[in-house]
Amino acid sequence: MPAQSNIQTMVHAGHACLQLSTRHGTAIVALHGAQLLSWVPNGQREVFWLSPASLPPPAAIRGGVPICWPWFGKQGMPQGAMQHGPVRNRQWALDAVHADSADQVCITLSPCRDMATDDALLQFAPHLRVALHITLGETLVQTLETHNHGSQAFALTQALHSYFAVQDATQVQILGLADLRFEDKLLGTTSNVQTDVFRLDTACDRIYQQTHPKPVHHYTLDDAPARRHLHIQTEGSQSVVVWNPGVEQARKMADVPDAAWCKFLCVEATNAGRDVVLLEPGGQHRLTQTVAVEPNTAGP
Repeated sequence: MPAQSNIQTMVHAGHACLQLSTRHGTAIVALHGAQLLSWVPNGQREVFWLSPASLPPPAAIRGGVPICWPWFGKQGMPQGAMQHGPVRNRQWALDAVHADSADQVCITLSPCRDMATDDALLQFAPHLRVALHITLGETLVQTLETHNHGSQAFALTQALHSYFAVQDATQVQILGLADLRFEDKLLGTTSNVQTDVFRLDTACDRIYQQTHPKPVHHYTLDDAPARRHLHIQTEGSQSVVVWNPGVEQARKMADVPDAAWCKFLCVEATNAGRDVVLLEPGGQHRLTQTVAVEPNTAGP
């Protein structure tokens, strides 16, 4: 472990973790799945929701920012493939730390070798390598960097599956989705259009596709009851997933308390649905999410 005053080892929610600290706040990253579990900017409350009923390893952690790689769900994969890919259930190692001031700390992690998960990768995604870069400063930046070291192209889908903590999911608006087409996984429909500002009224599982591809896209989670805006900027992505299990599905989920479904809303930086990255031999791709918190001090 590098001798850095702003990165420490700790146990959080039963997981071996790294705690990153700067003058702007703290973040906690579990080595299981390289999963961000917490980010608390100075003077603010927790940005991410973490289930108090999350199951122990080797199960995936419920909450924070799970990594779905190198496929999202089982898109393009046979039924035998692991849901959301094998790396969210394995140990990752710290490869590098960079911190030259109290303002910012950067770390890089990569998956450790593991027979079970390596078998899954060798079966479905040979010769792919992935690293996660996390930068904590005034904002929180996560980048999934994928390299194809093989001789065949690979159809890459993936996600930074963020569980944003909210006061009440039914009172939250998401800006930046208006006029986008989306696939509704619950209704089984593919030709929907978001005609106004998004509000959650029941369970939701949607893949939104950008109409006009651009290098950078912006979404804002307006949590009026908590008096804050969460600004989400994505790069290397032309899609975004919005998910919440709703009350009925939450009751069937062992790692989500029945009443907790309304305390989070997933807004996920993705390559999913029609947004597939064809990664050629020797190619690389970077999926980046930058999150910033803006307090809303306006009165009711």
